[in-house]
Amino acid sequence: MKDIKIDLVYLWVNDKDEDWQKKRRFWANELGVVSSEENSDCRYSNNDELKYSLRSAEMYAPWINKIFIVTDDQTPKWLDTNHPKIKIVNHKDIMPENCLPCFNSASIEVCIDNIPDLSEYFLYANDDMFFASPVEPEYFYDEENKPIVNLRTRKWTEPNNLYTQRILYTQDLFDKTFDRQKAVNKFEPSHCIDAYRKSSFKACKKLFQEEFDKLIHQKFRCSNTIQRIIFSLFMIEKNQGILKLNPPIAEQEFYSNLDNLYLKLESKYYIEDVIKKFAPKILCINDTEDTHDEDRRKLKTILANTFPIKQSWEIVEEFTIQPVFEGDYYSIVFSFDNKYCKYFAVLLKSLIENSHGEKFDIIVFNSDITENNRKHLFNMLPDNFSLRFFDISDFISTNFPEIKLKSINNWSIEIYNRIFIPLLMPLYKKVLYLDTDIIINQPLTELFNIDFENNQILAVKDATAQILYIKEFKERYEHIKNCLGIKEETDYFNSGMIMFNIPAIDKRGYKYSIEQAFKQEKLLYPDQDILNIIFENKVKLISSKWNFCCGIFIWNKNFVSYLKDDYLSDITSSLKNPGIIHYISPRKPWNLELELYYDLFWEYARKTAFYEDILYIRNKEIALDTIIEGAKFTNLYLQIQNDKKIVFWGASLFLEEFIKKYNILNTNVIGIIDKNPAKTGKFLGQYEIFTPEDLITLKPDEIIITIVNSARERAQEVREYIKFHKLHDISIKTI
Repeated sequence: MKDIKIDLVYLWVNDKDEDWQKKRRFWANELGVVSSEENSDCRYSNNDELKYSLRSAEMYAPWINKIFIVTDDQTPKWLDTNHPKIKIVNHKDIMPENCLPCFNSASIEVCIDNIPDLSEYFLYANDDMFFASPVEPEYFYDEENKPIVNLRTRKWTEPNNLYTQRILYTQDLFDKTFDRQKAVNKFEPSHCIDAYRKSSFKACKKLFQEEFDKLIHQKFRCSNTIQRIIFSLFMIEKNQGILKLNPPIAEQEFYSNLDNLYLKLESKYYIEDVIKKFAPKILCINDTEDTHDEDRRKLKTILANTFPIKQSWEIVEEFTIQPVFEGDYYSIVFSFDNKYCKYFAVLLKSLIENSHGEKFDIIVFNSDITENNRKHLFNMLPDNFSLRFFDISDFISTNFPEIKLKSINNWSIEIYNRIFIPLLMPLYKKVLYLDTDIIINQPLTELFNIDFENNQILAVKDATAQILYIKEFKERYEHIKNCLGIKEETDYFNSGMIMFNIPAIDKRGYKYSIEQAFKQEKLLYPDQDILNIIFENKVKLISSKWNFCCGIFIWNKNFVSYLKDDYLSDITSSLKNPGIIHYISPRKPWNLELELYYDLFWEYARKTAFYEDILYIRNKEIALDTIIEGAKFTNLYLQIQNDKKIVFWGASLFLEEFIKKYNILNTNVIGIIDKNPAKTGKFLGQYEIFTPEDLITLKPDEIIITIVNSARERAQEVREYIKFHKLHDISIKTI
């Protein structure tokens, strides 16, 4: 191909901009589309993809000439607008005034050829599209500088949404214009970064001028308007572009590699694994009406891991949280995702009712709490309470680029946020961090008045760490003593309540301590392990009443009988009159009646706007758990109906209930494997429990993982174990 300049164009919107939100609400009401598909929130959701798409462009397509970002008079806060390679373009610069404001990307994108100084050759991308591996200009333009037109074939049934309606409308219009026969197999966009020539863009618009005029006056998407695929069809028809067919999206999984990979932002995809598998040139991660907030939250971490290199146009912002009150006040930090918001409301209500006029500066580290949920929380606040939300993901990725935050088991990445409090809040004196599965049962004045005695934090001993001498906790003991290197295991503390002595913590030294702690290879309780490493010998351990972990009384019935001396006295006293109640087990009061102080949680829950939601979810989960448990029992029963020699991996409660419920008596099941040495030699029903080392003598044909909550992780662990011991003929299954 000839030497040409190739530009890159994006559309972008900041959906959290209050001025933009007001305009959108006004026009949605004015045009009667408030609850319609064309006004769906997912069309505008900003998950910060643009930052990472720009990174991907510089990482894998550095030959791009200029980058234009088309917005409604908005600018990403992290973007240096003086950077010579990037230019912000306002809608008013490319669209007629009588078409504005516009909330329809389909209308805006057909005007991008009007961008001042745009090159003849340009690429167009949505902000959810990325360069995923090195790519050259020849990937987009052939030797004659004709754009490569990426499309997919698709058999269309009846159009059931605006997307399909507009594509079929466009193709029917095109067939009539060029007198082509109507085909069953038609094209759809490839959801990738597309190549164009400005002259082809303008020629197509001239041919279909009436249709384009109709489209650009639509403030929201609507049926019977053309779709951008018309430019692709035009280039192919006029021999101005080269058609390249991509596999249909439904058939992607049958390919070993793909140039253009399209993924929906859903939890069923292990997105990073899929990207590695296909090693695409171009990647699209598309959110839809079915995308959950949890998936959006995870996306930022995935993108930061995939495109970690900061670029020269990214502004490094000093991020410091300022106190909202003067004089005396209590500062408390929480960190949770949107699905936990309703439970935080219960905690907040308990805090409000146990306050006596003190000022509370409440800070929440979060990136996905909806406007509606925030409004409910704000409506709860008395005048002496302030509530603010901060997304600290950029702070973490900027200041700790080498750290990869990973969710483990049931914990989301929000658990790590507490670690960064001393760096984010240097102007505070005392900052209390609390988990969200907590109820305040007493005024916090006494807690805030405890003297640090030159220590950097206040915390409460972890209850399990007090009984590590019991045989069943051998693995946990080894982890704390040998992996983490904690000298006195009984001083290992629970991180659900921590009071930070901010002035006593050297910020530079603390940053280094965080970096070193994250190098620990194995973390069973990630944030808690890290904080124990950092603050060993710098913590004042206080009464358990300020972090009364009641869950241990449920899952270990003999807990108190193992205790002695001062800790026994402390826990007994705290049980009678706890100041902070912490529901530490997975069995929370909102899903299980067995939990201690169950009634207290519901007493406060009834006083919140979220009560019906909590009740509905509880009942729904109970019903769903019953169905799922039954399905798992049935599945396991069917799996053992064969002639193979089988061992179960994991002497779990699920397996115990399965054996009892179905009175299982299968001679081909030769035993149970469990890593806990305290269970070795015992029986579940007729089946003896063995150690993993006994696999060598048992010689099973098949291992079935019976640990339900982390079956995938355990299956991988078992695969590695049998590979290491060269037990190659054993197959592994999960339920």
